[in-house]
Amino acid sequence: MAKTPSSYDTIPYPSLPFPETHPDRLSAVARIFGLEAPDLANCRVLELGCSMGGNLVAIAQNHPGSRCVGIDASAHQITEGWKTIESLGIKNVELRHMDILDIDDSLGEFDYILTHGVFSWVPERVQNKLLEICRRNLARNGVAYISYNTYPGWHIRGIVRDMMFYRGMQFSDAGTRLAQARSLVEFVAQSSPGSSSPYQKLLQGELKQLGRMSDYYLHHEYLEDHNQPLYFHDFAKKLAVSGLQYLGDADFSMMISTNFSAEIAKTLHELGAHDILQMEQYMDFVRCRYFRKSLVCHGGIRLKRAISGDSVKDLLLASGAAPAEELALDPEKRITFETAAGSRLMCKAPLTKLALGILQREWPMPVAFADLLARSKQEAAAKGYPADESTAENFLAGEILTAIGSGLVEWRISEAPYTTTIGPRPAASPLARLQATQEYRATNLRGEMITLDEIHRQTLRQLDGSRTVAEVVEAMVGELKAGVFKLHAENDKQPVTDEAAMRKLLAPALDKVLRNLSRQAFLVRSAA
Repeated sequence: MAKTPSSYDTIPYPSLPFPETHPDRLSAVARIFGLEAPDLANCRVLELGCSMGGNLVAIAQNHPGSRCVGIDASAHQITEGWKTIESLGIKNVELRHMDILDIDDSLGEFDYILTHGVFSWVPERVQNKLLEICRRNLARNGVAYISYNTYPGWHIRGIVRDMMFYRGMQFSDAGTRLAQARSLVEFVAQSSPGSSSPYQKLLQGELKQLGRMSDYYLHHEYLEDHNQPLYFHDFAKKLAVSGLQYLGDADFSMMISTNFSAEIAKTLHELGAHDILQMEQYMDFVRCRYFRKSLVCHGGIRLKRAISGDSVKDLLLASGAAPAEELALDPEKRITFETAAGSRLMCKAPLTKLALGILQREWPMPVAFADLLARSKQEAAAKGYPADESTAENFLAGEILTAIGSGLVEWRISEAPYTTTIGPRPAASPLARLQATQEYRATNLRGEMITLDEIHRQTLRQLDGSRTVAEVVEAMVGELKAGVFKLHAENDKQPVTDEAAMRKLLAPALDKVLRNLSRQAFLVRSAA
């Protein structure tokens, strides 16, 4: 099939990592539902709509024994992606300029198939082909990730899209098209000052959302020819027709009805307690959900839908949740733990409070459940709240399962590729170092894009594993003297120019910076 130019050739979409698509996340969700996904050490990964490979390269570097293949219809984005791959010298990732419709069995079998931001934005025949690929090219125990716009939330956003599309199609220049489309929404939203009609409130709310969105995102989300949301139950039917089934949500907490109020959760269970697909659809209605990240597997696999605390006993756990108030172990005192993303959970039991405290101190490093149990029991006994030996394991497992369902605790089944230990020659990944030479954002080893200030950026550039901390200081002094960046003493607007003063400021600053980078999962765990 001839490859026609893509809109992504003219308006590239930034090639970002999507942590929720990474095989270690997918295999962890699969484990909860009783599916033993393929081993991560030598997994085969296919990404459809890979852009410039920003997500796939992050996966490939974390799993050097893997084989990663990316497909994209944009020749420009594939070309740019190859430049990055060649700069990094990564050998286990390949990008191909190819139409999804041209994929057949010759591409091979893959353990994980990823497609983020594609399904809703292509014609139905391409959607059907995408599901066919998941059936024919996915390994028996493999997991596919598919994201898509969904109703009922997109009934609201669809009004704005129709309005923007109607105005935008009258202009040929992309910049003008977007500016005019924005202006029309703003005009309509503000056309009745002081109006409290549901329509005006809806548009004003959406206008606020548009103001937070980048131009490239707005163009591809609101002004592309294809953007067809669908209800979750319709997506599930498409899966069934294709010989596939819904495994779970990439965000496990979205599947938990108890995250609603007790009254709403009770009604949801009455409506769909015996059918996970119905339950998921009812929860979408309640949330007015507009975007889904669904995990998919082969239809013939028998999944375990009854989840108990036993499910967490062989997992590695991590959480950065902090107590919202001074930690009190008194079981009569409820303490709220909260993550930076806003997930919250109230705890009473001393054992649970201590376990969450241990995870916070270890963050971002994961802790095995057995180790967490032992340490929590030891601390509880030392603080005068000994745990009941006969019930502690099952009790804490149930509490951790609740915390996982609340989005407070993450889990994984493989060792993390990062470390919080600052070794004699600290190293960051080649990808993060390359990005730090180009911009103020870099991908950490959790697959997250982190914004850096100047000193963190410059430090990251130096961490190739060949330098001691003292040698990193010397390298950065050289960069300061060459004018690559500037260093300021506290409350001093003038940059430091004296070499001795540079060293005096850099040494303690670097210690803090390295600790920050380690807590942000930038430091590579030694293979030894």
